[in-house]
Amino acid sequence: MTRTADVEHGIAAPGWLRRIAARVPRLPQEAAGVPLHYTPALVIYVGLLAAGATAAAAATVRPPADPALLALGGCATFVLAATAVRALSGVASFWSASIFAHMGLTFAAGPIGALVATACEVAGSGARLGLHTFKAVFNASNQFLSNLVAWAVFHGITGGGTPLGRGLVGGLVAGFLCWLVNIWLLAVVQRLSQPDLRVVEYVGHNAANVLPYHLGAGLTAFGGVVLVDREGADGFLLLLVPVLLLQMSLLVLSARTHAAQLQREAHTREREQLLQQALDASDAERHRIARNLHDGVVQDLATIALGLRSRADRDREDDRVAMLHAADATAEAIEELRTLLREIAPPDLQEVGLAAALDELAGPLRDEGVEVRVEVAPEAAGVRGAALAATYRIAQEALRNVAEHAAAHHVRVDVRCDGGDLELEIVDDGAGFSEEERRRRAEEGHLGLRLIHDLARESGGGLRIESSPHRGTALRARLPVTEGHAQGSAATRSSGP
Repeated sequence: MTRTADVEHGIAAPGWLRRIAARVPRLPQEAAGVPLHYTPALVIYVGLLAAGATAAAAATVRPPADPALLALGGCATFVLAATAVRALSGVASFWSASIFAHMGLTFAAGPIGALVATACEVAGSGARLGLHTFKAVFNASNQFLSNLVAWAVFHGITGGGTPLGRGLVGGLVAGFLCWLVNIWLLAVVQRLSQPDLRVVEYVGHNAANVLPYHLGAGLTAFGGVVLVDREGADGFLLLLVPVLLLQMSLLVLSARTHAAQLQREAHTREREQLLQQALDASDAERHRIARNLHDGVVQDLATIALGLRSRADRDREDDRVAMLHAADATAEAIEELRTLLREIAPPDLQEVGLAAALDELAGPLRDEGVEVRVEVAPEAAGVRGAALAATYRIAQEALRNVAEHAAAHHVRVDVRCDGGDLELEIVDDGAGFSEEERRRRAEEGHLGLRLIHDLARESGGGLRIESSPHRGTALRARLPVTEGHAQGSAATRSSGP
């Protein structure tokens, strides 16, 4: 409802409340998760897990001794789960401090606490991430069984009391087993939905990034048991205060990180647009110069050459030979000028195709007897934009260097796509060069290699040249594809398939 509508209905929020609300960090909207590929094995596994969790709840859950404790812990768990933030590590997609609240509620209230904490955790996660029923069923079953195992171990070690030594040991062991049950149940469902998943590597990464929090939650939960034992539900509130503050810190960090990411993406898009505009302007100017030269100087030279040959047929022998030499020199100048025009204004790459354009660049080398093989992968042939022009320019300069310096017999030109980037590889079996020779050429004014590096860098990519005397040269350029080839990504939560 708009602010005007609020005023009309007499329910406008007080100014101080609006100011407070404006300071609350906003969680970024999350994209839908990766769709699951349902297999019979996956459905059966989750069904059996849900049946086991239901049976365990029926056998262990009893009416609560302190409803206020359950209400307080359940509300806190929901809020913490509903404000989960995107993780920075990449192992789990989202983080929240809810584990500290729901493990504390489990230890303090027993199986009924585990059930309430699980229900509130799943409800909060659904509100934040929009989990569908299948994932919610798995998450609830996994979390309840993990919490129940943790409570049983903690209760067994402490004997239902609060001795410090056994309580600390019980908290650590319970936290470890809670993580162990959770991650292996999750690893199985992940493997069933992603057959290429490396389970041991997945569990190892999770242990490095998630296990410390479970151990800390186990110790914190023991502290919650001590507080509840002495102060009841009010004591549990003391446990929740630092946990809620931790979540607020995560919210602030997430909001600032998201804002910085959006700013970087905006700068990247602006840079790409400016680069494309510069390339377009440069191409337009080169085509204008080439058109003027072709329509002016080339035509004039062609007319002069034709006139000299025509005059040579009528003059005496000495004049005839001189004019024929002049006509030949003019024809050579025309051919050199036409070659320069092709370099200044390359063909329309989108019209003729990258493969044909590179094949034309290889023509002069083939005329000299060099075997040149050009291969353009099908997925690379459809690339458009700055990457296409940069690939052509780099190949043009590299093949010119081969013709002038390499004395090669075989040249291979490969273009392919890899991970959203365009890769160009040019390998020859020529003379090669050392680093010292490379520096010497640069000092003498041979700027071919520097030009190639500049072309790659200006296109946002990178370039590597490997060479040694008498062993040829290998050039490898990697250029980002920025138009029509963006790769989407989606993450799944660590607690669900």
